[in-house]
Amino acid sequence: MLKTTSIDELKQISLFRQFTEEELRYLAQNLEERECEKGETIYKEEEVQGILYLVQKGAVEITKKTPSGHRQVIAMILTGKFFGELSFFEGRRHAARAQTTVNTRLLLLHRSVYDEMEKDRPSLVHRLLREIILTISTNLDTMNDSFLKMINYTFYGGKAGNIEMPGE
Repeated sequence: MLKTTSIDELKQISLFRQFTEEELRYLAQNLEERECEKGETIYKEEEVQGILYLVQKGAVEITKKTPSGHRQVIAMILTGKFFGELSFFEGRRHAARAQTTVNTRLLLLHRSVYDEMEKDRPSLVHRLLREIILTISTNLDTMNDSFLKMINYTFYGGKAGNIEMPGE
């Protein structure tokens, strides 16, 4: 049960923007709140937790270890955003490490709570999944754009490539 975060604060999180007051009250009773100090590791690579994390306040850095042993930042998760969704939905091990960069307050949705919501509150789960899918879609578009810019820079030195596609 949330102690510090109010229903009004839940409304500010984009993931919950379509939720009713009653649904937000339900979430307030079923989400876990966690205060983290700057530099605290939330999870490590290869851990399995089954938790969807929402940054209520603060920032989390997602890093992956390269073959040379260097930690590469792959994402910064800021206030109002979520992470851990692949492990949450697929039950797979985390492929990266999550660590706070400042003092951070997280809201945790445990998989067992989600499973109960599926049975008891299907419309809430529908809205939640819709928002998660829209966010993942936006993230994928951003990654695709970044990949194309990297390819353009790598092969054309940042200049527009002059490649003709078949049928053009």
